Amino acid sequence: MTASETPPPLLTDADELARFAEVVRRAGRVAVDTEFVWERTYRPRLGVVQLAAGDACVIVDALALPDLSPLFPLLRDPALPVVLHGGGQDLEIFAEMMAAPIRGVVDTQVAAAFVGYGHQPGLGTLLEQVLKVRVRKDQTYSDWTRRPLKPEQLVYARLDVLHLLPLWDRLRQEIEGRGRLVWAEEEMRLLEDPARYTPLPDDERYRAVGGWQRLKPRELAALRELAAWRERAARRANVRPGFIANDVVLRTIAARPPATLDELAGIRGLTRGTVDRHGRDVLAALEAGARCPRERWPELPKRGHRQPSGLVTLLRTAVQAVALDHDVASEVIATGRDLEALAALTAAPGTAEEPAVLRGWRRVLVGETLLALARGEVAIRYDPERREVRMDEAVARPDPAS
Repeated sequence: MTASETPPPLLTDADELARFAEVVRRAGRVAVDTEFVWERTYRPRLGVVQLAAGDACVIVDALALPDLSPLFPLLRDPALPVVLHGGGQDLEIFAEMMAAPIRGVVDTQVAAAFVGYGHQPGLGTLLEQVLKVRVRKDQTYSDWTRRPLKPEQLVYARLDVLHLLPLWDRLRQEIEGRGRLVWAEEEMRLLEDPARYTPLPDDERYRAVGGWQRLKPRELAALRELAAWRERAARRANVRPGFIANDVVLRTIAARPPATLDELAGIRGLTRGTVDRHGRDVLAALEAGARCPRERWPELPKRGHRQPSGLVTLLRTAVQAVALDHDVASEVIATGRDLEALAALTAAPGTAEEPAVLRGWRRVLVGETLLALARGEVAIRYDPERREVRMDEAVARPDPAS
């Protein structure tokens, strides 16, 4: 068995974890990944945490050692980089565990988008492209909550952090070489924003129900009560909310409220068992929604001003041209929603908050150009000689009436 195939140490004791925390402190940075199961439970069930610092790499058994507090001072220290890859879910797990977000976040997936590796590249692909390292991904669907853990699971888990620190070192060199470190750091600081990890209040959960905007305000009052009930019921039962009742069922009940348990049982998508367990709570939620006074009905989203014809298409083309020219993933620069918001803002200045594309590094890179394009100050054209899209100062067209 080669060194790379030898299972890494599995930590199951608080003292072992505290000693490794000292290793991390001396190393001055740490690579982190998690493996969890989240098919049915209300929250992810954490199985293991992988850590790499200096030349050491360990796996923490999060079932045997659920108290990970020895790591918290390190993860909260903005001066100690915490390197992850596509770490959105990992960050959420730790933010809930610590009641505060991780600081010093470095996400190699985010970093890669600034130096030409595309939008959200997988770790295996990125390691092969940047470090010429190939890793096996043969344990992706392992049950990380079953014990004992198999040696091959531990070897697989280590690979998710083993190369993260050298990967970040190489990406950082490329980013600094192109003068984009400030851009990347600005983007990564957004991953530390506490607002990202603040749970939606139960009485706002209706906004996460697909298609809620299609209901009338009176129906939304019912949906608000139903969505809050579903969230509470899911939390108590430790299941995904969709296992209690799916979004289509909630919308249907809110739009056409049943008056009795028999009528409720006739709703497609609700089993008899669900009606027996939750039927009275559903009817109570509907009654609470019906009693809601008009002034407390939820408001529908304000309809945006009609966007100038074709403007969003032009803005998208401009973003793609800039992305190609600067070798930055276009999806990182601006989303379709950003461009729609910019077009709406152009049609009715001052009616909405500036989209992300008009803030920070995005404004410097492309935002001012998009504003000029929307105002008609810049023209966009294809240059057949250079085989590229170009943006030039607009030339005033003659007035046809003259």
